[in-house]
Amino acid sequence: MNVSKAFGILCGFVLLPGFAGDLEDGIKFHERNNFVKAFASFQAAAANGDREALRRLGFMYYHGESVPQDNRRAVALFEKAAVAGDIQSASNLGKMYEFGMGVAQDEKRAAMWHLRGAELGDADSQFNISVMYYKGQGIPQDRIEAAKWWTLAMLKGGIYAERIRPSVESAEGKLTQAEIAEGRRRAAEWARANESRK
Repeated sequence: MNVSKAFGILCGFVLLPGFAGDLEDGIKFHERNNFVKAFASFQAAAANGDREALRRLGFMYYHGESVPQDNRRAVALFEKAAVAGDIQSASNLGKMYEFGMGVAQDEKRAAMWHLRGAELGDADSQFNISVMYYKGQGIPQDRIEAAKWWTLAMLKGGIYAERIRPSVESAEGKLTQAEIAEGRRRAAEWARANESRK
């Protein structure tokens, strides 16, 4: 996976009434490359618990925008945002630990964060944790759980599903029909239980 792409996507807005202005202002300032004002606005929103502001501050530390570049601080902010339910932060952390980007490479922590992102409904995280389950990388090998998560990642359809399809079909070719069927059953059960995420 291209490491720069792993951090190229900022998605999802979580705007809460008391401090939506700070987050919106920060986004506008950031788009204009006014990093000092963006940082101050994101800090104000983050102080009130805005998880997107926490993630955006993490990116500013990661890239050294108006602050000294500090991967440890970036990871701490991503972790705080992810624990608060920010899907992109969980996905970012999975990739950072998997590839050793700003942190020591740690497959167990990578699996933990990919699983967190997967449980929050992120298709990329669902596919990544399926690979880790399939290989037993950072998590005990479980081919049925692998099938569950890649089935869920494929359910979103679109370009992403087409991109991962060859890998999924190759892996499914090494599973028994019973393993595939049980993985799909678990995926359907998870999808029903998490219907509200759509």
